[in-house]
Amino acid sequence: MALLTAGFAVGALFLSSSDRQVIELNDHALAFGDPLQPFDPDMRSVLLNRSPELAAELKRSFLGKPDALCAELKTLGLENPGWKKAPFQRGRWQCASDLVPLTTPSVDFGSTTLFFLLRGPSEEQIDYLRLKLVVEDPKQKQIGLDAVWLVIDALSSRYGWTVPRAFRQAIADFGQIETTHRGVQLSVAPEDPNLTGDPMADQRLNIIMNFGEPDLIRPADRFEQAPPLESGWSVRGPDDPEAE
Repeated sequence: MALLTAGFAVGALFLSSSDRQVIELNDHALAFGDPLQPFDPDMRSVLLNRSPELAAELKRSFLGKPDALCAELKTLGLENPGWKKAPFQRGRWQCASDLVPLTTPSVDFGSTTLFFLLRGPSEEQIDYLRLKLVVEDPKQKQIGLDAVWLVIDALSSRYGWTVPRAFRQAIADFGQIETTHRGVQLSVAPEDPNLTGDPMADQRLNIIMNFGEPDLIRPADRFEQAPPLESGWSVRGPDDPEAE
């Protein structure tokens, strides 16, 4: 009985202590108040939104003149019919080369060949490039790579895009890579002999650049408009001592 009575006493002390801590915490919270109280209702709504607007990722988009790029590739030796509506695909445009032989076949090996396919969602935009390089004779590998660089460099120089070094290295090594650079999905992969049943499959390299669609930063109606010029807001030149 003595032990039982002592146990009840300790329990009562513990509960009493816990109750005091809860009361103190509540008083502490009341003393500081609602941390969101200073914000206006719109800001509170944004901060309490369970599905907030996420920051958009800046993505590289290739606009401009796809037909001019196709014409440039044609002058490099990659014959193609120009930038036209894609067959059997609604709302898609493309230009594609035939299988272009870069070398003459030898007794032991076939020609080194290159194929390219450019596609886009409109007459003025490219969102996809695929290259396929086949090198049967290892001695002709550099010839094939040089042709690939001509295509990629024509694209990057026209649109001001720096090709990642790891991507170039994977192509040079006939290696494999899956990466994203400034929103552009990049893929390099030799074909797998185990999947194709062809022991020469790893001499065929597939190179893909998928530019996709850029993210919208936020709905257009969320942009803030600058005050009108007649309100006193102005822009001064850099030499103006009162420049803003």
